Amino acid sequence: MPQSVPFTVLLADCVRDIAEAPIPPAVTAAAKLCLLDFTASVLAADASDEAAAAEALLPFFGTGDCSLIARPQRAAVCGAAFFHGLLATVADVDDAHRFASGLHLSATTLPAALALGEQSGCSGDRFLRAVAAGYEISSRLGRAVEGGLRGRGFHATGAVGPFGAGAAASVMLGLDRAQTAHALGIAASGAGGTFAFLSEGASSRHTHAAWASTNGLTAALMAKQGMTGPTLALEGQDGFLSAYAGAFDASYICAVPPSQSGAYEIHNTYRKLFTACGHSLPAITAALELRDRVLPRIEEVERIEVRGYPAAARLTNRDPGSVGEAKFSMPCIVALALLFGNVTDREMRMAVLARPEVRRLAAKVVVVEDPKISADFPRLRASEIRIELKDGTRFSKYADAAIGLPENPASEEQIAQKFIDNAQGSLAPDAISSFITRLPSDLSVRDIMRIVRTCST
Repeated sequence: MPQSVPFTVLLADCVRDIAEAPIPPAVTAAAKLCLLDFTASVLAADASDEAAAAEALLPFFGTGDCSLIARPQRAAVCGAAFFHGLLATVADVDDAHRFASGLHLSATTLPAALALGEQSGCSGDRFLRAVAAGYEISSRLGRAVEGGLRGRGFHATGAVGPFGAGAAASVMLGLDRAQTAHALGIAASGAGGTFAFLSEGASSRHTHAAWASTNGLTAALMAKQGMTGPTLALEGQDGFLSAYAGAFDASYICAVPPSQSGAYEIHNTYRKLFTACGHSLPAITAALELRDRVLPRIEEVERIEVRGYPAAARLTNRDPGSVGEAKFSMPCIVALALLFGNVTDREMRMAVLARPEVRRLAAKVVVVEDPKISADFPRLRASEIRIELKDGTRFSKYADAAIGLPENPASEEQIAQKFIDNAQGSLAPDAISSFITRLPSDLSVRDIMRIVRTCST
């Protein structure tokens, strides 16, 4: 198709392709795993202050019949999308795109698809196609503006997420080509989310996914009712690409639909087994591989240098005042990995972060940008850790296959265990086992939500 066709139309064709063409079993399997991982991420935040705040806001969205994960009450469609979108990023264990910095995929796509899917009672097949479409569109746009968004202070989850949510919602609503293009055009007006939260660890960052999912869902509903979006909402003079990113790579937007290429962006998802910023995963991987050699001499450590690409090199805070800040503190994250051999919610707590041994080790960590690692990013998400002891002994480890990335993936068993760990205490035991064994196939979304709203009390 010639590039003279508006980008919203090209992406609408991509959405329709995923909605209608035969879909590979590997894509269906990946979408099911995305749902399992997303639900685990939401459950990980079940008892958080952010969950309580999101629950308190639900009445302002109106009433409705949508289920909430691990809660007995019902919500309006937009309220349910907002609630699940907000909770999904709170624990920092939700998935993201390996080539598009800061783009959290399930947190923006799944809330919209689940809310509309339950309302309509649609099949598991349509739901899984909607998930794949949402991942595809947000990923293509995220890759097109890689670097540009962050350079202007925008968070890809909030800026690109509405397009993925709008794509998923368009599939759920059965929109045609023109309506889908309008939905994407309308979604451009709902893009936002800045990195101002980073320096303080402000919890407002969790609204990025919540608003992205809600805005994308609403854009599709508006398109269904006949409202229109600008056809040049992306590439126009005042469009999203120039306003939010400046430079962009149109090849990702103009690439042929996945049924023709066989390449689906959902396969570029990485899943997190650690409670920390995704840009710390390569450093965690390197630290864990060094741990057996370093731990017996941990009191002799003089200096730890963490080398990475720019987004990782920004995580320099040695003295975080909250868990929210600590999740973006490379010194604390590396200290936890070396001292405890893991970075989960068991370690990522102020009671642990405040321990003298953690503070002492974190104070010895220096984070720097490495030109070679930066040049390889985003093709590679790499990090190198160099540790020097007081007697001059040196240890180093370079990692470019971080745990959880597609080349070193978290297994289905690990994601299932992640779900079980986070579901205990929130879901009834029979609901936990039933959800793992009955992910969408012939089941409707209503069936799925009926299972995961079953509380433990």
